[in-house]
Amino acid sequence: MWEILAVVLLGGAALGGLLKRGRHTHEWETAARMYGLQAVDTPNLWHLPLKTGAGQAVVRIDTFGDEGRFARIVVMVPGPPDFKTVRISREAILHWGREIEMGDVSFDSAFFIEGPTGLVFAVLDEETRRLLFRAGTESQVEISNGELRAEMSYEKVPSTLPLLLDISQRLARPLDIPRRLAENAQQDPAPGVRLQNLRVLIRELPEDPRTAEAVRVACSDPSPAVRLRAAQELGAEGRDILLELAESLADDTVSAEAVSILDQTLSFERTRAILDRARGVRHIQTARVCLEALGRSGAAAAVDALAKVMEEEEGGLAAAAAQALGATGSSAAEPSLILALQRELADLRVAAANALGRVGSAAAVLPLKEAAERSWLDFEIRRATQQAIAEIHSRLSGASPGQLSLAGAEMGQLSLAQDGAGQLSLATDPAGQLSLGNAEDPPEEA
Repeated sequence: MWEILAVVLLGGAALGGLLKRGRHTHEWETAARMYGLQAVDTPNLWHLPLKTGAGQAVVRIDTFGDEGRFARIVVMVPGPPDFKTVRISREAILHWGREIEMGDVSFDSAFFIEGPTGLVFAVLDEETRRLLFRAGTESQVEISNGELRAEMSYEKVPSTLPLLLDISQRLARPLDIPRRLAENAQQDPAPGVRLQNLRVLIRELPEDPRTAEAVRVACSDPSPAVRLRAAQELGAEGRDILLELAESLADDTVSAEAVSILDQTLSFERTRAILDRARGVRHIQTARVCLEALGRSGAAAAVDALAKVMEEEEGGLAAAAAQALGATGSSAAEPSLILALQRELADLRVAAANALGRVGSAAAVLPLKEAAERSWLDFEIRRATQQAIAEIHSRLSGASPGQLSLAGAEMGQLSLAQDGAGQLSLATDPAGQLSLGNAEDPPEEA
């Protein structure tokens, strides 16, 4: 057991309020004895000593409000270095620091936390969070500037004081940050907290041997998210874990991230199999990532696979398949994308137009114009189709926007020549030739 000296300081008005409440004074003393403290009365303060071995904490209790109906307890904690920079409160108002999410949903929703990340995660283990959460239900509790403060109704002091001293004991423990983070990463019952502690270890202490050990232990964690982060850190050594996470589909977000990390190391067949299963169980994130991977794969069969998804799906996945078809860069995708322009799904039509801008030929220009005319009130579709047409024109061999060519070097040719702005030519033979000549040529006499 550590040592603590708790000093209760009472100002004039507060002392008067206390003396009016002899019953509550007795309750305070009873609470102190139950906690192992010995209350000693003096004219203006109480000493609450507890045999220790690691320093002192000081407790001040003030009363306020009408006739001292409320109490404020302040515990000055001899915490670890930088502890004064830690702030934990019920409100986020007027806070300027970056909020820290512990990964404990209930605790994160109850408290705003800021301070050195490693220190915060090291001190806020399961028991400390539990005690703080309980104190928060009894009082308005806050930690800042090295102090633990709580405000409550006067009657709750006897039950809240021991709780706050328990918290101060835990905050004042000797602290080995790497060891504590590793313990939290392996032992905390909240998967999110284990994941966050593992991330802090990897980010802030990558060379510490306890980080490497925590990563290896995390590969067997019950949480897919924790296993994912560990496998990602292991690189090639973690590939089998990533494959298992990608194919298990136990968690849509995790499976999607695993597929994304594996990327082109996944075979076309394996990616398509994951896509089919993800569509079956409606894991939309995983399906989207698989579609993107197929679009980048360069596999000849990718176009047919993506076109099938685009045809069968509605909404977001159909549009994602259209985008992936554009990413293939294959002209074989054009017919399916032209058909998609006729669907009633606005997002799909926009995606199909964008994709045709990448893979479409002159054959797509008229369908794009018709799609724009059918949706003349939809600015996004009109913009996408106009952009697609411009991109197609820019790709036509030897053409530039606005250039028209109907034939080769044969009689009756109509073209806009490349070497004369605005030149019109019908034939290369002088007979019957109609042209807008070079501006430098003199006009013929009548």
